[in-house]
Amino acid sequence: MRLLHRLALVVPVSLTLAAANGAAQSSSQPPAKAAKPAAMDHGTMDHGKMDHAAMHAEHMKQQGKGDAAWKALDAYHALMMATWHPAKDKGDLAPTRAQIGAMVTAAKAVASSKAPATCATPAMAGAQAGLVGETEKVAALVSAKADDAALKAAMKTLHDRFEVLEEGCNTGMKH
Repeated sequence: MRLLHRLALVVPVSLTLAAANGAAQSSSQPPAKAAKPAAMDHGTMDHGKMDHAAMHAEHMKQQGKGDAAWKALDAYHALMMATWHPAKDKGDLAPTRAQIGAMVTAAKAVASSKAPATCATPAMAGAQAGLVGETEKVAALVSAKADDAALKAAMKTLHDRFEVLEEGCNTGMKH
């Protein structure tokens, strides 16, 4: 009889503990997702330190356009980012002065490269060919040791020419 009495006490306690444990497990919520980061403040970003070519390649891959990449334009884009943003954001033209030779070479590579089929339009061909001349204008100002205001204005014009290519090819990369 004592055994039955003990079992009568043990079984309900065990069942109660098991039920409580199961309820605790089923009511536990999945881990909270990390909060999304606040919107990026593009005014304080250091665009010169970003790997834009890698970002562009990843974007093209996600868009299913991996084969349509325009490697020459990507290379020019990396140089544009490293020179234009310091000039525009901080008035720092040292990167432009240091990289202008590479920019001229990259502009010539863009001009002689074949644009992806999705980008091959007459307007794009004109912008593609004109990129060399605009880049060489900046190079001439650097060679002539032009003042910062003139060089920055020429970089703005060059950047605007480049954006025609960037937007016309719908790469999805904005800077």
